[in-house]
Amino acid sequence: MDATTEKTIQALIAVAWADGRVGDDEKEVIETLLDAYGLSAEEAEKIRAWAATRRTLENLDLAGLEEVDRILLLQQAVFVTYIDGVQTDKELALLNELGSKLGLGQSRASELIQATTARAKARYEEEKSAPVS
Repeated sequence: MDATTEKTIQALIAVAWADGRVGDDEKEVIETLLDAYGLSAEEAEKIRAWAATRRTLENLDLAGLEEVDRILLLQQAVFVTYIDGVQTDKELALLNELGSKLGLGQSRASELIQATTARAKARYEEEKSAPVS
């Protein structure tokens, strides 16, 4: 696993911990990330072990990420906060803190968070209203 992948997954795990716990939906997201990034069984187990303990943004070193990776990370983090259909004030504050930590600037981070939240909400509503097969 390269450094960008590890930093991205660790940051998303910290976001999943925003409300003090990692729920089943968030655990499913973590597993999806492990699959999506093509981690080996050993790498995935390392991440699962890391995720088992409460993590915060202070636990992370996000230096060295390219701008495109920083933007993508913030957008992915928004989807993590909205996985249960609700984005709490605490989660929103964490997203703003992440945007700052990523060096995106308050205005740019705020725009990204708002636009991505709208997409996350639309996707959640779409999936919620889809007929079950």
